[in-house]
Amino acid sequence: MLYRISSATARPDHTVLVTWSDGVTAVVDLAPVIAKGPVFAAPRDGAHFAATMRVADDRLGLEWPNRVDLSADGLRFRAFPEEAKTEFGQPDGYSVDHAA
Repeated sequence: MLYRISSATARPDHTVLVTWSDGVTAVVDLAPVIAKGPVFAAPRDGAHFAATMRVADDRLGLEWPNRVDLSADGLRFRAFPEEAKTEFGQPDGYSVDHAA
C-alpha cells in the first residue's frame, strides 16, 4: 500500500506524531534510525530534529535538510510492524529495524 502523511509533529526526543491519510495516528520512535550513519549527524541533535523536519510536498515522507528523508510507508511499518508482515508476508522474527 502507498501511504501518505496528513500531518506530522517532531519532538526533541526523536519521536514523531504521524497521522496518515487513512486517519491512523501513531508516535514513531526514530532514535534507532538516526543513530545509524553519518547522514543523520545533524538530526541527532533533538532541537535540530524537531525544528527542521517537514512533511514532503508529495506527502510520501518526512524530510530534513541535507536530503535526509524517511518514507511514509517505512514510518507506518515502524509504527505497526504487524502491517509489514501482513503486507509483505515477512517471516516470524522480521524486524523493521533490519530494513532501516
